[in-house]
Amino acid sequence: MNLHDIQSLNELLKQLDTESDQIRLRSTLQILNRIVLTLTLLALLIMLVPPLSTIDSYIIVFLSIAVNILIEWLIQRERTNVGSYIFVIWTNFGIIIFMISNAIAREMVNIILFAETIPLFIILGSLLLGWRFAGIIMAINLIIVFSVFYWFFTTTGTSRGVFEETTGLFIPVLIYSVLVWAAISFYQYYLTASRHKLNQARTKLLQDQILRHDLEIAHMLQQRLYPSAPPPIDHIQIVAYSEPARETSGDFYDFVRMPDQRWAIVVADVTGKSIAAAMVMVMARSILRAAIINHQRPEAILRAANSALCADGIDNQYVTVFLGILDSQNNTLQFATAGHPFPFLRRNGQIQEIGYGSLPLGTRLSVDYRETTLQLQAGDQIFLLTDGFFEVQNAHHEIFGFDRLMNLLDQVDPNDPQRAMEQLLATINQFCGQVERSDDMTALIIQVLPRTYAATATV
Repeated sequence: MNLHDIQSLNELLKQLDTESDQIRLRSTLQILNRIVLTLTLLALLIMLVPPLSTIDSYIIVFLSIAVNILIEWLIQRERTNVGSYIFVIWTNFGIIIFMISNAIAREMVNIILFAETIPLFIILGSLLLGWRFAGIIMAINLIIVFSVFYWFFTTTGTSRGVFEETTGLFIPVLIYSVLVWAAISFYQYYLTASRHKLNQARTKLLQDQILRHDLEIAHMLQQRLYPSAPPPIDHIQIVAYSEPARETSGDFYDFVRMPDQRWAIVVADVTGKSIAAAMVMVMARSILRAAIINHQRPEAILRAANSALCADGIDNQYVTVFLGILDSQNNTLQFATAGHPFPFLRRNGQIQEIGYGSLPLGTRLSVDYRETTLQLQAGDQIFLLTDGFFEVQNAHHEIFGFDRLMNLLDQVDPNDPQRAMEQLLATINQFCGQVERSDDMTALIIQVLPRTYAATATV
């Protein structure tokens, strides 16, 4: 996932959060508006009692009903923000009007009662429009309350002094209002921070899901590069196995039919794991195939492939390779290795390493590769392995190692390569148990049969 994809994903998450906030705001405003409308209608019924039925009261009630209907209309028209501003300002304005009217009527108890409802409008403002707008409402209301208290004591007179009486009543309202606003602000800040963390977690989860999907596609495409089965070769049976440590592999094997009808057999291992190793693996496979077509000898093929990889510049990665040319007519296997584990030859009940070592492909430009020509005999068994078989570990962090592998190869079936492969893998799996593999594992077993029999298999 590139930077543009991450930005697009974050924008999508923000849009979803905004839509969720709008749905919540719409639902909350609708409930509050209908509660106020119900109370207003109830007040209208109470006003039918003659002592309470004044023209001023009717005007205020009908005006309030009109505002409630306007807010409901705005909600239906998807203009919830505008409706929220009108609702908060109108209800707050109504309380201020009642407080001022009681101040004019010299009703001190009612003035204090209405002043103490300021925290309610702080909560209401923050619930609908956020802590910043609630802070503005609080500041305006406190200024009005202080002014009303000051005007009241100025006009009615007091023995303690106007400022002392005003601050005596105002300071408790101020402290209570500020504490309520601070608590709500902190709570909304905490919710915002939690949402940000949640969005980060969702982004990471989606990135991981997309990455896993991409890796699954890469794994599927890479599997198509492997031969579907070893080629049918007269009196030669080949069994192949490859298992990546992760979704994609740096190991590979290949069979290429040469122009002179011989078969080139490749087993290779790219350093590293996952996507980077898989990309170098594809590059190395293509380079080796081109070199096999253009050259006849293993050492020439490896030199050409090494030059191409050094020219392409694969940085700190390199490729270990076994490259053999199988001539079934002359019953020979001519091979060379480039930093790869030596082949194991099992003949007449004896296991031995064969071949000469050299540097892996891509390490430096000028490298010499020495060839070995093996005259095949009926009953020969040749094991071509990557280092994943040596380095596999168990739960006690013990590696399988060279000695265990030599003993194991001496014990597997000497006549049936497929059964020998199954025994090899079963022992390796039993050794490592549930421990996750740290390296890719690839193996080929070449069995030389009597010339009257030929077969192929893959695990």
